[in-house]
Amino acid sequence: MKIACRILKLIDNSIGTTISLIGISFLICLPGNVFSKIKGNNISSSLIQSAFNPKTASWNIDWPGRISQYDLVYKSPPIDPMQGIALGNGDVAALVWCEDTKIVIVLNKCDLWDDSQTGKPETWDEKYDFYTTQRHACRIEIDFKFPVFNTLYLTDFKARLSLADASLSLRGSSPFGDLNLKAFIDHQSGILFCELGNSFKEEVPLKISMEHFGSRTFSMWYTRMRRDATIGLPGTEALADGNSIFITQKLSGGKFAVGGTVLQSNGLKVNCSREHSRCTSIQVTGNREKKIQLAFSVTSPINGDPVAEVKSKLSGANRKGLEPFKQEHAAYWKAIWNRSFMDYGDDYLNNLWYLTMYYANASQGGKYPGRFNNGLWSWNNDVQQWNFYFHWNQQQIYWPLNAAGFHDLVAPYLDFRFNSLRFAKKDAKELYNAKGAFISDVTNRNGYNRMDSNVKDNHTPVAEIALDFWRQYQFTSDKKFLKEKALPFILEAARFFESLFVKEGDGLYHAKEGNGYEGSVVLHDGLTELVYARTLFTNALEALKVAGADIPEAQRWKELLDHLAPLPVVKASNGLIIKGDSGYKINQGIYSGTSVQGDEIIGAGWGIKENKMLTTWYKTDDPEYAFLVSGDTSRNNKCEFRVYDGLFPAVPRSPVYPSGLVGLSQKGDPLFDVMTATTLLYGSEGMGWDPAPIVMARLGLARELALNLDQFPVRWQFFLNGWGHISSEVKEDGDGTSYFKTNLVNVVGSPTGEKVPFPAWPFRHMSMEAMSVLATAMNEALLQSYDGTISVFPAFKGSKTARFTLHAQGGFVISSEIKAGKVQWIAIKSLYGNPCKLELPWNIALLYSNLNRKSQKLSGETVVFKTKTEESFLLIPEGQNLQSWSVVAEKPSANEKVKYHPSGKTQLGIPRMF
Repeated sequence: MKIACRILKLIDNSIGTTISLIGISFLICLPGNVFSKIKGNNISSSLIQSAFNPKTASWNIDWPGRISQYDLVYKSPPIDPMQGIALGNGDVAALVWCEDTKIVIVLNKCDLWDDSQTGKPETWDEKYDFYTTQRHACRIEIDFKFPVFNTLYLTDFKARLSLADASLSLRGSSPFGDLNLKAFIDHQSGILFCELGNSFKEEVPLKISMEHFGSRTFSMWYTRMRRDATIGLPGTEALADGNSIFITQKLSGGKFAVGGTVLQSNGLKVNCSREHSRCTSIQVTGNREKKIQLAFSVTSPINGDPVAEVKSKLSGANRKGLEPFKQEHAAYWKAIWNRSFMDYGDDYLNNLWYLTMYYANASQGGKYPGRFNNGLWSWNNDVQQWNFYFHWNQQQIYWPLNAAGFHDLVAPYLDFRFNSLRFAKKDAKELYNAKGAFISDVTNRNGYNRMDSNVKDNHTPVAEIALDFWRQYQFTSDKKFLKEKALPFILEAARFFESLFVKEGDGLYHAKEGNGYEGSVVLHDGLTELVYARTLFTNALEALKVAGADIPEAQRWKELLDHLAPLPVVKASNGLIIKGDSGYKINQGIYSGTSVQGDEIIGAGWGIKENKMLTTWYKTDDPEYAFLVSGDTSRNNKCEFRVYDGLFPAVPRSPVYPSGLVGLSQKGDPLFDVMTATTLLYGSEGMGWDPAPIVMARLGLARELALNLDQFPVRWQFFLNGWGHISSEVKEDGDGTSYFKTNLVNVVGSPTGEKVPFPAWPFRHMSMEAMSVLATAMNEALLQSYDGTISVFPAFKGSKTARFTLHAQGGFVISSEIKAGKVQWIAIKSLYGNPCKLELPWNIALLYSNLNRKSQKLSGETVVFKTKTEESFLLIPEGQNLQSWSVVAEKPSANEKVKYHPSGKTQLGIPRMF
């Protein structure tokens, strides 16, 4: 039986039989009673069958099938950009779709920013459409001249997004002939390579045009518009030269160029011409069968000649040839995918996880992070919905990435935040007369804060970002990063946060006043400020300790921590949680009937104007708020709760996530019980950016999380390429309805306050938050390490089978497998030689290392063992015979079908529709 408390043990046990493990001989401890009955959840001795090979510490799953089983397959053309196939290398991105006679490719780059010339701060109204904004690079059109993508004439079509090598393939047939395209954006150079061919019944010119039409940004298209259609148009020039075409665009920080060239023409005639100042084209003639290779490149804005730079890059590509680029690119992406492995026991969820990781790798590796809206795949000229970085939304892209091993994708975001520190410190001084740094929920690419009444009292972004810096260090153990970037940022955040608290008559430090996240209600002792004070000061003190540094403020922060006001806890309103003979039960919402430990829930804080303690949600019968659904369809249209006007819906999640203050390590504490009751009472997320499923995972609510994730794609995966959105209203409208939908918007600058109906269709967009929330919840269900303790399958429903390779804090790569609720084995690789703290899923485990001939017997609820850099370990339950391990090779095939969610309400790919 497991003991009640956690025991930390360093054990060195007896030696026994020798076998080969992870490429080296071991002495395995096999006690005399190894085949005796095992207590608790240990596994009786039996054949271990797994695709994991303990000798190589890797999965014996064929490449590329391991990843290509999650490819996107289109059996009809993607005729709309929101169905498009997305490519990218993190810095440069392309979105591809079809229009009647054409393949359309919109090319973007992460640093094509045009800065506001009117100074800061940037406000919503008077500078609307003159904000600092991102500009698109160009639109490429490949025109076959025949309606080869028109439903009337299609005889065959297939397109694929190949995840294994981040490439696109497309082929189509019609009475006019056949066509094909293969494309990828090279991981290193950012060059878009295309292999293009067609075989038509008659010879027609193949035209490849490249154009740039700047435009207004329409960042708040749904509330306002400015009528000056010339905005964004100046500064464009088109050129043609030999076998190449070019477009240049002047921005505030210099001029960028896009170039396109024919790498291989196969004897065809190539003619390049400038059509006008905004368009240039390549025309290929000479045979009814055409086969060519193309390359497109875009530069950053520079003060010199960008055309010379792009010419040099394309010339280098021509000399090297396409094939070496393809081979290097494929090898790079194979290495990317080998960092982690996800099999949640649900093919559809697996597919969304891999797509989410792909889109992050394709959009988050450049100097400036791809924004939460559309990533780097904005498609309609220079339209940039909400063209700022909104902290609450942007941070969510990075939530699942450390666990997946993509620390390098988090780094550009943290660099962006670190580079804004000088502005944040200035704003803290000027706006709050405070030390430290203040970061608004809304910032532009330079790090300038947007400051007005909507955001000035939201103090928590800088603390949340500081925790992102700390988390990056915990995963990477990078002392240089800690000392040069993480620690300076964390300290400035802590200095600002100190100014938010005052010691009152009770001897405790109270939060003076502020909003909860993006809310508007001003709170005293607001939940989010109290939560992040606890985590921020705790981590600041720990960071100082690790870095071997000391500062005068440290003692004050310790004093503040020791005397910090408690989190607001209130009794749930009458009838929401009831007490019966068997204890307390949830009596409202989708988890009605679930047992809890008490009737207390977390409050939002004391409303200063309202003069009372507030909770974020309250009971209502208003059908407008009937968006909380459950497995019980009879409840689908019944509203349970409404958000208190002016409070942000994610506030009651904050003690658990993303703060990390409360989780399974606190199980048994009163606050853990409060957060469990709160989470079960409030139920599922009401917006795609709500971390409710992650909170469920952190609290070990496996059953509730399973129900949530079963339904998650239905609610938030809006687009058939795996893209999500944050608002249920968008999905309810549907594309068909939104084609004709209009919003009544203000005309900016109108002296009469004119309002006009304005179409919604040209401004559709995806949002990256929801799928990142899903991926994070899946990670946390299988592996948690937020508090330094590694726990496998802490929130995974017992009846399923799952397996994974994920990264843990402390610099560990963890692989494990569960079958029918029983953890089979755990493999651990130590990247940096830190001590490993592990929660055992069995009463007694055997630990094997590739650096030590002795095995260890481990017991207790939690164990700690020393590791060395690159040392690998394998743990199995006592009673299991390692010699019987059988590696079962798997050979998954590339996906060849459109995938449908079990509900039938959402899908991945497009079926044949002709």
